[in-house]
Amino acid sequence: MQEVASGQWSRSGEPAGPPRLADGVELLGEFKDSGYREPPSLIRRADGQVIQMSRLLYLVASLIDGTRAPAGIAEVASRRLGRTLTAEQVGYVIDTKLRPLGIIAREGPPVTAPTANPLLALRARGTLLPERAANIAGTFFRPLFRPPVMVAVIVSVAAVDYWLLSAHGLSAAFHQVLDNPADLLIVAGLTIISAMFHECGHAAGCRYGGARPGRIGVGIYLVWPAFFTNVTDSYRLSRAGRLRTDLGGVYFNLIFILALAGIYEGTSSEILLLVIAVTHLEMLEQLLPFIRFDGYFILSDIVGVPDLFARVAPVVKSALPHAAADPRVTGLRPRARMVITSWVLSVIPLIIVMLGYFLLRLPDVNRALWHSASQQAHLMGTALAGHHFAAAAIDAISITLVVMSIAGSVYVVTGLARRAWTLGLRWSAGRPARRLGTAATAIAATTLLAIFWAVQGQFEGW
Repeated sequence: MQEVASGQWSRSGEPAGPPRLADGVELLGEFKDSGYREPPSLIRRADGQVIQMSRLLYLVASLIDGTRAPAGIAEVASRRLGRTLTAEQVGYVIDTKLRPLGIIAREGPPVTAPTANPLLALRARGTLLPERAANIAGTFFRPLFRPPVMVAVIVSVAAVDYWLLSAHGLSAAFHQVLDNPADLLIVAGLTIISAMFHECGHAAGCRYGGARPGRIGVGIYLVWPAFFTNVTDSYRLSRAGRLRTDLGGVYFNLIFILALAGIYEGTSSEILLLVIAVTHLEMLEQLLPFIRFDGYFILSDIVGVPDLFARVAPVVKSALPHAAADPRVTGLRPRARMVITSWVLSVIPLIIVMLGYFLLRLPDVNRALWHSASQQAHLMGTALAGHHFAAAAIDAISITLVVMSIAGSVYVVTGLARRAWTLGLRWSAGRPARRLGTAATAIAATTLLAIFWAVQGQFEGW
């Protein structure tokens, strides 16, 4: 999500004609239950980018209808604000604030509007269900969010878990997998179905609150494939509605567990109980607030501040001695600022340790993955020769996951290097001494990392 603040105005000239909003632009209204001292308003472009702006900018945008000239917009805005705006000031806001963001329609060739590039965001996205189909699915499952149904689901899952952990156990399920490894295909297939049903929960939660979900798709998160649901329209909802949307995926995991328990009751297939256990682990993983899983968005909506990772740098800068106050921090309510600061202090060491280990051991880890893929390829060839097609399919899945991990690690390292280099260029723009220092630092860091890899023998044994 991008943020825009109003600044000082000066005359910039009149537009050629009455301005109009670009196609597909939606006014989402004020961000309800926000953690800001002055709640911002939200606008969404046709590409799905949500832009956060001040009340003044939003008011001007909301008055642009293709028929009002800047003078007419200024007249109406002045009445609503209780202070005088001139046509020149409105023209300046339109030309220098709104038009560069892609909110105002342009004449001539299209210009690429700026988009946010969030840290640790999902990449290489593809569509599984388009927006219309996602809305149909959300509408169909919406009744599952009625309070009596939710209470029944939670109580029933608690009963299933109690029986599974205290009475039955998972030993029979593990024995079944050891006796017939091909059953892992069932576990993998049902796990994928569970993940897709999880996304339907987000769509249904969004739809229950009165918003419209976007597409459901798949992308690459860090190094692994991951499903996602576009629920940016939930920003128009209250905190309760947004939290319902965030928790909808985990809630649908509970429903999926009940479905598996019902099938087990009819079939006595122990492998289904193993899938139930795996689904619980997936739910716990989703609730982690330190990476962009459901827990991250839950925390974000509890404090009422979108994109917590965008607050990391401002919080750190604000903590430095003699640092200027950053409005992205001072503009927060005290409770929201305290929670976000605590989150930043927790997430920075975690990211440093995680990325540090990842970079220091990158060739070693990829070498082990490569050997694993080679071994799995040999096993797959042996299984095919013996007509054990289920075992060959398991090996093929393993090879695919390993290769994706290697490719993903390269993608992540490349992305981090590109982001660091871009930040360095921005910091040193117009200052030759800084630019030289940036280049020297990049060369030194790369050289030291390569030397460490070589000393550790991580280039050997491939």
